[in-house]
Amino acid sequence: MVETVAKIREYAAKIGYRPQRFAQIMRGGRTRVIGVVLRLGRYSSHHELVKRLANELNRTGYRLVMVDLDWFDLNFERVRDYLLDQGVEGLIFCNMVSRSQCLELKGLLPASLPIISLSSSLEGVPNLGVDTQGAYHQLTRYHLALGSRWLAVLPMFRDPGVIFRPDWSTWDRVSGFVRGIQEAGGIMVATDTVRELLEIPNCKTSVPKGYDGIVGEVLYPEKEARLKDAFGNGYYQMLALAERGEMPQSLICLNDDTALGALAACADRGLQVPSDLRVSGYDDTAAGYYGSVPLTTVRKPLDDLASTAVKMLIALVEEPETQMADVNTCLPGQIVVRRSTGTVDENSRLEAEGFFATSEVFEFQPEEQRQEAVAVS
Repeated sequence: MVETVAKIREYAAKIGYRPQRFAQIMRGGRTRVIGVVLRLGRYSSHHELVKRLANELNRTGYRLVMVDLDWFDLNFERVRDYLLDQGVEGLIFCNMVSRSQCLELKGLLPASLPIISLSSSLEGVPNLGVDTQGAYHQLTRYHLALGSRWLAVLPMFRDPGVIFRPDWSTWDRVSGFVRGIQEAGGIMVATDTVRELLEIPNCKTSVPKGYDGIVGEVLYPEKEARLKDAFGNGYYQMLALAERGEMPQSLICLNDDTALGALAACADRGLQVPSDLRVSGYDDTAAGYYGSVPLTTVRKPLDDLASTAVKMLIALVEEPETQMADVNTCLPGQIVVRRSTGTVDENSRLEAEGFFATSEVFEFQPEEQRQEAVAVS
């Protein structure tokens, strides 16, 4: 018998035979497949989180099946059918900020299917995300500590040329900015449209005559048909500010891609960063690190997000009686200080004054590292 089994295995290896997955499913009833539903969109940061989710699932003996809603032209019935055909045992809604889309898809899925909301707008399931409001509050305090008195925050866009009611991710970032300005005794200014869309409290339409205190301005993506990628928003908004002569001292962008577009516009207009304008982003992308002016940003705890999400979902899959619907976990981000906001001397001064907490990271070495690489080559 042992000899027969060995011969069968030898022949199977010779012809390249692989067990049929669906036959195994029918025999054992388990697929160990987890679905990740998301919209990658234009922004580069989402890919890193998905990669970490895949790695974490592999380590725990599960596999990942990814579905971008745009692949199915937002046809949620087709998305549901694809996921169920793959035999998913649980789902992670990842970076899905549209509440209506989350609810529509969830309503089509079996009620017994475990779901985790990861940086998404889905209620009634375990939620996991990053404290973006706290990160932008601290970023705003940092820009103020460097000496900026006119600060502007530039939100994201989702559809080119369309003014839309912002999602929670934009609202959280702007709320952190507003809190930082108002705690410092400053005033908020925005257009009537922006003030209404973001419900900014105690906001003015313009700076009062004779006022010389701190000003926080909330910009909003203009209707620009030429916007075709995530970088164009920052680029064209920065050009418009320069052309109007309405340059703030600090520009706080809602992601690295937008900030990189703004930095490109500064270079094209001969503006020096950070002496003419301090710029920061969010996401800690590789492009921000290697830019001509390394970008100050917020680093998300991607490894912790992935491991926590997978751990929570597997617990629901393997122990269906587990109760987690009310779990809401918010992990802190980490400010990464680079040259786009201030010089080494300026940041050393703040550090000596005790401004920074232990969570900040200082990375002023990219230029030196590149020069070393050039010298070696």
